[in-house]
Amino acid sequence: MGDFNHGHIQWTSLQSTGREDQEVFYLVQDSFLSQHVLEATRGENVLDIVLSSQKEFFDNVKICEPLGCSDHNQIHFNIKVKGERNRKIRHKKIFHKGRYKDMREYLANIDWNNTLKNKTATECWNILKSEIDCVVD
Repeated sequence: MGDFNHGHIQWTSLQSTGREDQEVFYLVQDSFLSQHVLEATRGENVLDIVLSSQKEFFDNVKICEPLGCSDHNQIHFNIKVKGERNRKIRHKKIFHKGRYKDMREYLANIDWNNTLKNKTATECWNILKSEIDCVVD
């Protein structure tokens, strides 16, 4: 997107005059690019253009009044992008259906003295958390 200053390219009829304008025009065509601005952006000329490799990436291209002191019209358009949502799967626990008696029995049968012997506080916490996670699941 930008001010290309090649006013002798007729984007609607796909024609151009002048050596430099023809070179730019052929470069766009040879690169299989689509030009989306079809109305004048400065005076009677299409000087500001939007190029893309996929025609369907842009829609609703509108030429609007110049902004501030600019002698070029504004170009408004929509970019159509489909993003993939990374959905994190969250498992909900149904606490009112918990089998708490079985959980207490499971945890009571662990020999905590030997399991946690000579462990740091962090190691003890990780072991306890792991056992609780195991019994809850």
